[in-house]
Amino acid sequence: MNQDPLSVSSENYPANQQIISKLLSEIYNRYRLDLSKDPVAQERIEKAVQKARLELETKAEAEINLPYISANPAGPIHLVRLLTRADFLMANHGNNLSEEIPAPASLDQESPPQRIRIELPERKPLVTMALMVITILIYLGQLLTDMTIGYDLPAALGMKSNELIISGQYWRLVTPMFLHGSIIHLGFNMYALNILGRRVERFFGSIRFLGLYLVAGIAGNVFSFFFTSAPSLGSSTAIFGLLGAEGIFIYQHRKLFGEQFRTALRQIIQVAAINILIGLSPGIDNWGHIGGLIGGAAFTWFGGPLFSVINSPPVLKLEDQSSSDRAILTFAIQIIGLIGLVIWIIQIRM
Repeated sequence: MNQDPLSVSSENYPANQQIISKLLSEIYNRYRLDLSKDPVAQERIEKAVQKARLELETKAEAEINLPYISANPAGPIHLVRLLTRADFLMANHGNNLSEEIPAPASLDQESPPQRIRIELPERKPLVTMALMVITILIYLGQLLTDMTIGYDLPAALGMKSNELIISGQYWRLVTPMFLHGSIIHLGFNMYALNILGRRVERFFGSIRFLGLYLVAGIAGNVFSFFFTSAPSLGSSTAIFGLLGAEGIFIYQHRKLFGEQFRTALRQIIQVAAINILIGLSPGIDNWGHIGGLIGGAAFTWFGGPLFSVINSPPVLKLEDQSSSDRAILTFAIQIIGLIGLVIWIIQIRM
């Protein structure tokens, strides 16, 4: 029986080692960083090469993508590399890939490399989890009232309704972000909140994250109030704000993200564009999504975290240079601006 030259077997491990050696040498030549003395980084590279080998059994190429593989004084280092079947085949047939680029062990000893790591913020997503619990409990209340009294009482009291807002029920510009129209609607939004919320809260911190969520949700409802007369409800206004915040955060920290910056930002833009296109379908409050996106992006641009690398090698840390007072001021200015916009809308419609 003929055996696939990329299949996993003990005979193929030398090919893995040659490719790993080449990657280590490329990192040294580019960053003057010897990862051969970093067992954690080596283990990540070995696993990524093995995964790539398995993917190449069914694909033409496989990508190794290891963010924050290490760091030097200039910032984090990311390993992104495409491998093809030819890379493994050449290694299997003895083309001495490791000899094409000198191994780190034989490098100049006058400037010895050192292992440098960067400490990222470690925060539990307390506000994200609390918002999910509150939203789910409110939806259970919606179901309970619908079953017991025949209609959805929380939605009747809190969904966005232009006529009722104009008559003085201004809380309807806030409460819709905690209401949902169906279990599927709730499920999609909570799934998105769980993913985006954890990522954003890690860097924003709990208080700033809560301010972001609220101002984005309110901004989305105000946009909806201005641009469409249809009633609406759902936390997607605030969730689009998290998407906008993440995009601005990545752009402002593009030097820290290195080569990952363009890919990450492009993915966020694609996700936002696709969802806005989907929002052109009937029954979806696209203006609420756009307003939330703008509100979250504006909050982050003026009041979001601004990290810089501090300390000396080998341990680097990220420190937020933006004060909490700036975030509070940004939140207050946005809320005042939204209140003024609502007053103007009501005046022109009365």
